[in-house]
Amino acid sequence: MRFQKAQAIVEFAFVLPLFLLLMVGLFYFGFAFADYLMLSNTTRSIAHEASLAQDTAARQTIVKNNIKDVKLISDIFKWEPDRESGGNNQYLEVKNENNDVVVTTNAPYNTNSYFGRLMRNFGSSSALKGINIKYTMYRPNSGSSSGGS
Repeated sequence: MRFQKAQAIVEFAFVLPLFLLLMVGLFYFGFAFADYLMLSNTTRSIAHEASLAQDTAARQTIVKNNIKDVKLISDIFKWEPDRESGGNNQYLEVKNENNDVVVTTNAPYNTNSYFGRLMRNFGSSSALKGINIKYTMYRPNSGSSSGGS
């Protein structure tokens, strides 16, 4: 009877670290997925509203209004768009292509985060760059548009 208690303690000591590793991994995967959904919804919203805008100034106002309160949950990704001017930078770009408005969002892995470095180093080759989202929206009133990108 006495040895069975010791056996249970030893088994628990072996299983606990694996269980904790699994739980932390699930939490961080959930955080990364929530960040992806946040950026995807923001990008889609900007693309939709920018497709209805008439000029570049209106698109910049749309970008500023859509990204002013967007913050990522985790520190896995780095996303720092130009919140003041609403202009294009490496994280968020709004441009015209033919009759379409194309919005591209890029959130690379944060090298200051342990999990960001881990994902960058051990991820697949297609996932080495982080989150990359591109939405293309048709501009229904493109014939009367006077704005450029």
